[in-house]
Amino acid sequence: MIVRWVVLVVGLLAGMSAAWAAGTPAGSAIRNTAVLNYSIGGTPSVASASSLPVIVARVLAVTVTWQDSTAVPSASPDTLRPLAFVVTNTGNAADTFRLVRNNAVAGDQFDPADAAPAAIWLESGGQAGFQSSGAAADTMYVTGGNDITLAADASRVVFLASAIPAGQPTGAAGRATLSAISTAVGAGAAPGTQVGSVADVPIVVGRGGGQAAATGTYLVSSVAVGIAKSVAAVRDPAGGANVTSGAVLTYRLVLTASGAGTVTGVTVADPLPATLTYVPGSITVDGAARTDAADGDDSGYAAGTVQTTFPTLTAPASRAIEFKATVN
Repeated sequence: MIVRWVVLVVGLLAGMSAAWAAGTPAGSAIRNTAVLNYSIGGTPSVASASSLPVIVARVLAVTVTWQDSTAVPSASPDTLRPLAFVVTNTGNAADTFRLVRNNAVAGDQFDPADAAPAAIWLESGGQAGFQSSGAAADTMYVTGGNDITLAADASRVVFLASAIPAGQPTGAAGRATLSAISTAVGAGAAPGTQVGSVADVPIVVGRGGGQAAATGTYLVSSVAVGIAKSVAAVRDPAGGANVTSGAVLTYRLVLTASGAGTVTGVTVADPLPATLTYVPGSITVDGAARTDAADGDDSGYAAGTVQTTFPTLTAPASRAIEFKATVN
């Protein structure tokens, strides 16, 4: 009887859905008592029976989802073009995942190449979106060196950074795949396989074999537009470079257009969080001052947002926008 119940619990966990990750944690002891009420000759009696506790197995499961809403436009050639993914631990205990990139995806017109200096980047959390340099730069991933460890239900944004080969026609598509693999999974282990135990808690391969993958797409266009944001300078009240209350941050946004052709109606909007206060009159474009008012120049500040509009942008081109904000 005891063996039959242990097998049942492990089998259910091996086929769990993502919703299970928020359920019973690995290592939990499940206890159950049945109560029997009866009478003999009008005299009530009660009895009970309890099974031995069963232990919830640790399940290895993960999902990977591509985050870009559409194919990412790129020029040909292009040197550093990111795809965004989210890796989520859908198991019921903390797990560590190895990341693998595959550029040879069937059915596309070209293979993206690994970008230099790194092909996979981990979101640092300092600033949303891919940042390859600056104070908020994301982290270069090294297999076995900084594999990602996630609590149950936790996620991490991961970027594939690609170089696009030259000579690709407009409309050509290239694909790259990101895989996340639990470092606790044995080679070729099928879902439901027990691959070990820790402190008498079985470790079981979950749905998908403890690994998952997603594919993102690049689309060569005549013009590829990109933007990068960084903190160019920090000046604290004491004259140092510490981010403290009262420190003034100089933000720098670089808008690029690569390839050949013209894009129109380009608008850059940067809403400030509640932790920052805009420094009036601090906007510059390519080093030239702009006013905050909605007037004849291309920039302004209103409703907590810095905004710059370029009616046209002809590739190749690069425009730099800077403004200052004070830490509250």
